[in-house]
Amino acid sequence: MGNACARSELEDPNTVVSLKIGPDYKEIPEKLAGTGVKATVSWEATITRAQLKEKREEYWRTRTDGNRRTWMIIKAAVEADAATALTIIQNHGLKMKKGNITLLEDSEGHLYNIPVFMVNNPVSFHKERKSKPRVVKNTEENIKVKIRKAGVAQDVEFEIKNTTKVADLKNMYSEKTGFHVETVKLFFGGKEIKDHDTLAKNFIENEMVIQSFVRNL
Repeated sequence: MGNACARSELEDPNTVVSLKIGPDYKEIPEKLAGTGVKATVSWEATITRAQLKEKREEYWRTRTDGNRRTWMIIKAAVEADAATALTIIQNHGLKMKKGNITLLEDSEGHLYNIPVFMVNNPVSFHKERKSKPRVVKNTEENIKVKIRKAGVAQDVEFEIKNTTKVADLKNMYSEKTGFHVETVKLFFGGKEIKDHDTLAKNFIENEMVIQSFVRNL
C-alpha cells in the first residue's frame, strides 16, 4: 500500500504524495463525506467490505515512519467521531495541514498522510447486493407463539392465526395472566408492536417468542 508519511522541511502539503489504493479506490470530488475534521471528498470502492477491512488493517500495521505513538493517537482520532477526533488532535499538538485529519504534522515535523478511505466509508462497494425488503405473508396460517416476561420462568403459549391483531393477543394474554390489558406492552425484534397491526405484519411466525412488559398501575 505504500508509505503514508514522510518528513519534509516544506510547509506546502502538496509536496506529500497522496496514498490511494489504486483501482480499488475512486474519489468523487463533487461530493463530500463526513463532518468537521473528518470532512473529505466522497469515494467509491471497487472492492468488497471484507477487502476494505483488510486494507485498513494493513494500513495501520505498515506505518513505520514518524512516531509510532503518534500513529496510535491518529488511529484513535480516525476511529472517533469528528468532535472527539478534533479534541484528540488538539490535545496532542498535531497540526492539520489541510484543515482536516488527512494530513497531520507533529512537533518534530513528521507528516502523517491519512487517505480518505481510512477516514470515511465509501458511498458504494463492489458487487454489494441490497437486501430485499421482507414481504408480509398475506396467507392466513395457524401459528404457535410464546409471550415471555422478564423474571417469569414460564412462557405463556398461544395457538392463533397470523392475522390476529396485536390488541387481540394482548387481551388473550391479559385473560391468562390477570394483568390489566392497559398495562401490557408487547415487543418483537426489539421494537414495540402496535395494537392495530397483525402478527403477520410484524413478521411473527410459528414458534417465535414475543416479549412482554407490564407496567405497575
